[in-house]
Amino acid sequence: MVMPTSAGAQTNQQVKDAENRVSQVQAELDAATAAYEDSWARVEAAKAELVDIEARAAFLEKEAAEVGAVLSDRARLVYKYGSDSILTSMMSAEGPQGAIDRAAMLSAVTSRSQGRLQSAVSLRKELNQLEALRASKQAELESLLAIQEQRRGDLQSQLQVVEARAADLRERAARQRAIDNAVMQGLYACIHDYNSFRDTWGAPRSGGRAHKGVDVMAPYGVPVYAFTNGRISRLTSGGLGGISLYMWGDDGNEYFYTHLAGYAAGIYSGKRVEAGEHIAINGDTGNARGTPHVHFEVHPGGGGAVNPYPYMAAACR
Repeated sequence: MVMPTSAGAQTNQQVKDAENRVSQVQAELDAATAAYEDSWARVEAAKAELVDIEARAAFLEKEAAEVGAVLSDRARLVYKYGSDSILTSMMSAEGPQGAIDRAAMLSAVTSRSQGRLQSAVSLRKELNQLEALRASKQAELESLLAIQEQRRGDLQSQLQVVEARAADLRERAARQRAIDNAVMQGLYACIHDYNSFRDTWGAPRSGGRAHKGVDVMAPYGVPVYAFTNGRISRLTSGGLGGISLYMWGDDGNEYFYTHLAGYAAGIYSGKRVEAGEHIAINGDTGNARGTPHVHFEVHPGGGGAVNPYPYMAAACR
């Protein structure tokens, strides 16, 4: 009899929670992307401001150079002729009016030189301020973009993780069946996505042995799933079985998988697992070379093996 269980409701809640987390991270990523795009708009505005700053700086450089050239010329004249030559030129002017005119001209030259000197100092100060502003703006832009890009990258990585988690839970829930009968109570799942098996309980095997399990055939390397909720009890390797896994189910039964190619990432002895969770990889180790499959056994209460076919049929068909 198949019926819903509290374990099934718990799995459905896990799926719902995972999907809500995906939606939350996606919303955060959308917000970060919008912020990044807003940052680009600020970048473009700042770039335009930088262009203006650089144009103003270039103009000031030219002005400063011209003022510097005039002052250099003035300094050379004073050095060459000396201040006495200025007085001599004034006294040699033709008549009193000529002297007055020369004096006025020299006064204007001196005043103009002083103004240019002050202008040169002011230009250089403004130019230095503009250079500092330009460096500050550039650093601000680079920092802003780096922060936004890092945030987007972190969220994209996080989204991939939560999407994978949600997809895994959805697939796991789709594999699960809630069963309540004389020997099975809880959530169960077929150990493969391939339901290729038949009842070979007791069939003869090499060395006079009888088959104590069911062979579930599947391509090499495909996932192998937990048959029910429970705990990984042992991981072993060697002998006829090759790589093997033992699992204690919450239903009180021990389950045995063998001929595996390996284990799923994160699987270790003692780990809690859920029905349909990826726990191993299908293979052909041990005496199964060339015929990849899982030899699966059921041991009620950890005792002797019983025919697992009815268990598999209930979970898989």
